[in-house]
Formats: sequence, structure tokens, C-alpha cells
Amino acid sequence: MTSGVVFALAVALLAIVIIAGFLRRRREVPGDGRSAADGPTAVAQWTEGETTRLLSSAEVPGLYLLRPRFLSKSEAAVFLLLKAAFPRHEIFARIRLADVLQVKIGPQGMERLRAFRKIANQHVGFVICDRDMTIVAIVDAREPDQAIDPRDQKLETIKQRCLQAAQVKYVCVYPPQLPRYRELRDQILGPAAELL
Repeated sequence: MTSGVVFALAVALLAIVIIAGFLRRRREVPGDGRSAADGPTAVAQWTEGETTRLLSSAEVPGLYLLRPRFLSKSEAAVFLLLKAAFPRHEIFARIRLADVLQVKIGPQGMERLRAFRKIANQHVGFVICDRDMTIVAIVDAREPDQAIDPRDQKLETIKQRCLQAAQVKYVCVYPPQLPRYRELRDQILGPAAELL
């Protein structure tokens, strides 16, 4: 065979492959122009497979147990102090920092994701809100005899800096040395404490 015939066969084979690809793609695309892989059945298949996997792991007997207490004894003491100090406020316990703070508009892409990851898995002890659900202050309960891991200490520093950047009142309370509730009100609400 001459090189011209080989070239003509190669071009014909390429044309057949291209036409077959178009025909296959045309069969997959519904009337609205989306591919079948983007349709609701594809999402349902993925979701169904994922949820089935999660459900199968949840069916193992004894895999989950109810915690004996929602709050530790020291956290419960701080919660009662906060309820007494702020009777007209709402107190929420064990809240993710990402539920309290948001990344400001501006950073995009990886920079925004990096900023969100700093707060995504951190928690605060208590959030004090007024009746309109506006955050008044954030209170953490710390146990003084608790040994602090250097990594946890870094995470605590990051949390404090994020809260400081958000300009929210942040107070740490040490349960063995609990302040009187009037002192705590004055510390959080300032001069407005007497008006409420």
C-alpha cells in the first residue's frame, strides 16, 4: 500500500470515530441539552449509594451510645451561672465556631477556604443571645487542672484571634473560681447591665 492509501484510511477511521462519538453523545443528551449523567437519576444513584453505605454502618448494634451527660459538671455550673446572670437572654451550649462566625466577603477561592477551615471544627462553650437572637457574648468554661496539649493551645489562640477580629465579647470562666453573676453581667454588658 502506498502512503496515500494509508493516509486516506487513517482519515476515514478518524471520521468514523468522531461520528460515533457524536451519535453516542446525542443519545445521552435529553431534550433540554443536559447530559444524562447530570440528571436527577444520577444524583439519586450517588445519593442512594452514599446513604446506603452510611445506613449500613449505623445499623451495627451498640455502635452508638447516649452520652451520660450533655454538659460536664463544670459546664453545667457555668450554664446555671449564665442563666441566673442573664434571665432575659437565650443561652446556647456547645456551639461550633462556624455557626457563630462567617468569613467576610472579599477573600475568594483557597484563601476563603483556608479562613473557613480555621473555624470549621472549633467549638465555644456558650453563646449568649438577646431576644432578637443577636449574639451578645461568647463564654468558654475552662478547667484549671486540665493539661493543655500544645496543639489545643494553638487552636485556642486561633479561636481567640478570630473572635477578637469579629469584635465579639469573649469571656473565659474557670468553674472553681466562678464570678458572682452581677460581676459577670457587668463584664459582658458593661454599663447597660443595670438597665436590663
